[in-house]
Amino acid sequence: MKYIMNSKRATGSSDSKGESFRSTEMVFRECESLLSRFGRLRTSLCLHRAVSRENRASKLAHSGMRIPALPSGRPSVRTPLKPLLCILSLITTLCMFCLAGVSWADLTMESPQVDSIIMRGLDLVHADSTDQAVDEFKKLIDIFPNDPIGYFYVAASIQTMMDDYRNYSYQDEFNKYMDLSIKMAEAKRKQKHLTADDYLYLGGAIGYRGIHKALTGNWPGAFVDGLKGKGYLEDALKLNPKLYDVYYGLGSYHFWKSLKSKIFWWLPFVADNRQKGIDMIKLAIEKGRFSIDDAQLALVRIWVENKEYDKAFAQIKMLQKRHLEKPYLLWLLGQAQRDNQMYDGAIQTYQQLLEALKSSPYYSPAGEVECRYDLALTYYDKGDWDHALAQVDSLLAFEKLAESDKNIKDFVGKAKDLMKKIQKEAGTD
Repeated sequence: MKYIMNSKRATGSSDSKGESFRSTEMVFRECESLLSRFGRLRTSLCLHRAVSRENRASKLAHSGMRIPALPSGRPSVRTPLKPLLCILSLITTLCMFCLAGVSWADLTMESPQVDSIIMRGLDLVHADSTDQAVDEFKKLIDIFPNDPIGYFYVAASIQTMMDDYRNYSYQDEFNKYMDLSIKMAEAKRKQKHLTADDYLYLGGAIGYRGIHKALTGNWPGAFVDGLKGKGYLEDALKLNPKLYDVYYGLGSYHFWKSLKSKIFWWLPFVADNRQKGIDMIKLAIEKGRFSIDDAQLALVRIWVENKEYDKAFAQIKMLQKRHLEKPYLLWLLGQAQRDNQMYDGAIQTYQQLLEALKSSPYYSPAGEVECRYDLALTYYDKGDWDHALAQVDSLLAFEKLAESDKNIKDFVGKAKDLMKKIQKEAGTD
């Protein structure tokens, strides 16, 4: 609140101040109205729940069945969360500008209002509210149309969703905003106007582009982009050694580059920098501003890849306190459980993941196909061939989509191979 009430930013004539106070008063009236509506909604839901329970209790009493006791304390009602987040985000933004008495034209990268937009956007990303996160980050594009920051965060939000749900139908949208981020930064670089933040977002954008080249099999292009992005991130640190968010990108580069080039570790000029990368990511978690959650999530994948499962399980348990059904964590938890022959736990995790994928507005058949293959594989490893074949049958229902979706095609092929393997071992081929 101390940032919002910063009087140094409240400038203008007495008329403009009066207008600002009138706007503030209108915002608070709207806040009061909206909160009142949510209060009435919650009360209505509580009453509905109480009446429904009374009706069920009456039926159970007539049937002679035992009526379960009510838990002590207040009843829990799940108020719709995403609409509430959107409304509160709007209210906060309006209050922030009205109370501070500033317009977007007055803002700089160091303004606390800009920090607030970024933090709200990141919270929405990790709550799997991608549409709302994109809308939040587009405010940065409105404020800084010639800077890379807004375009970068929009693209990164889309990338997170695509990775979580395996929904690559947003690929063109991702490319559009990531390319714009690079374009804006390159234009400033040619004019020698790049700040440390600009170098951070330019390096991050090129790094993301490299990741997508790797996903499509273009490994030479991925390594080139990775090296180029690393150079820009190091330039950011030269300008601002305390820009600790840079270490998330640098750490990720060092770990994954070392992992993918391990067949060349015997060469004198190729080093194993995995631990160096991990240490950098930990530094971003300890001292970063905007990369803390992403760096913590990145460590989970690293622990699983390194087969350091105790660390992976501990990290997942900690993160699930805030992100209980986040698909990213469920994918990795299921993999770690299966690798450790914790088959019942893995089956439960993949079933939870499947429900999360199917109930999401970002659902993609590719995500369901991959999840069902992981389930089939887990059942097979457990020795439950019937359930494994049932998952394969459900997966093959998507076979017609394989012609237009490479990811589905890959898992359809793997599922058929698994089915043949089971039939051969069972002597039914």
